[in-house]
Amino acid sequence: MRLLFWLKKEILHILPVFLFFFFFFVMINWIESLLFREVGLFSFTLVQITIAAALIAKIVLVADHIPVIRLFREKPLIYGILWKTTLYWTSLFIVRLLIDYVPTLFQDGVEGLKTTSINWNLFIAIQSYYLMLLFIFVTFQDLTDKIGVKKMKELFLGL
Repeated sequence: MRLLFWLKKEILHILPVFLFFFFFFVMINWIESLLFREVGLFSFTLVQITIAAALIAKIVLVADHIPVIRLFREKPLIYGILWKTTLYWTSLFIVRLLIDYVPTLFQDGVEGLKTTSINWNLFIAIQSYYLMLLFIFVTFQDLTDKIGVKKMKELFLGL
């Protein structure tokens, strides 16, 4: 019974993060496909978008359990927002690098890393999107924590 309660709590914690990033990744992907289709660049698949949104949701879930994430809890919101955004973004940066490099390391060893070519322009562009979205997400998350879910629903939905 406690396991089910814990599982429900974790799913309800991760679901808004997943849905937020999934929605915006679909929007970004749609815009990029309209812009870049003519030059031969193709957009991400729905599976890739889903995996990216799930990856960020998992990073947020894990990071929220680390005590250092609440370092600026008693300070004005901007301190905590910038701190959490930086931690999430740095974690995501490291995970994305590992995703790109670890398969090569296992296949070709250290020598393979020298020939691995990451499209750094695309990598940095995607990291920039992540930074922007993480900042927006953390801002709303911290604001909701500060004033409460009921007040946020009242302010945004008139409920």
